[in-house]
Amino acid sequence: MSGYRPAGALRRETVQFIPDRLAKTGLFRSELGLEGYDSLPLVGWALVATFETDELPRLTVEPVVDDRCMGPVPLGDLEEEVGPLTLLEIV
Repeated sequence: MSGYRPAGALRRETVQFIPDRLAKTGLFRSELGLEGYDSLPLVGWALVATFETDELPRLTVEPVVDDRCMGPVPLGDLEEEVGPLTLLEIV
C-alpha cells in the first residue's frame, strides 16, 4: 500500500536522527498481513515533523528501524511504503 499517510497529513520531515546502540529489536504486526515485517532491528529514534492543512506542525518521536530494502528509516516513513504497522514490543 504505497503512499499510506495518516488522514490529513500533507508531508512528513525527519528533523533529527538520534542513533541508539543498545541492539534492540522491534516486534511488529503488519495490518495488511505482509510477511517480513514481524521483527526489525531498532537503530535509533527520529524527531519527525508532520504538517497538516491549517494546523501547526506536530512533532513526534518515532523508532528508526533498519529495513532490508530502505536501510535506516523512521517507522512512519516505512509505513508509507508498506502500510500500517503496529509496534507490539521492544526486546
